[in-house]
Amino acid sequence: MAPQVEKLQKRFGLKRIILVGDRGMITDARIREDLSTVQGLDWITALRAPAIAALVEGGLLQLSLFDKKDLAEISAPEYPGERLVVCKNPLLAQERTRKRHELLAATERQFDVVARAPCANVV
Repeated sequence: MAPQVEKLQKRFGLKRIILVGDRGMITDARIREDLSTVQGLDWITALRAPAIAALVEGGLLQLSLFDKKDLAEISAPEYPGERLVVCKNPLLAQERTRKRHELLAATERQFDVVARAPCANVV
């Protein structure tokens, strides 16, 4: 990706470029190995679930931040010089809760089928 950014900078005389991408496009590995050395380049992306969980477990992201607002800014030593903006989407949380309940109910139904099945004698 870095060579493409450099082509854009040269072709259009850009001094600063900001890439916006999803978790799959702008990964930690890509930033480390490809993008961090490009001058005049910044990026906006999203952390993957394990990275978010690590911030919560490490006490750097406290879920109580969302008691009054759905948006907050934090910093973490794992991301030096980076601005972390965290948000909570209550509609997405409701949808995930609904899906989780549906999956649990479906699993319980399957367990009931197994529990009612006649047992075969094992020799």
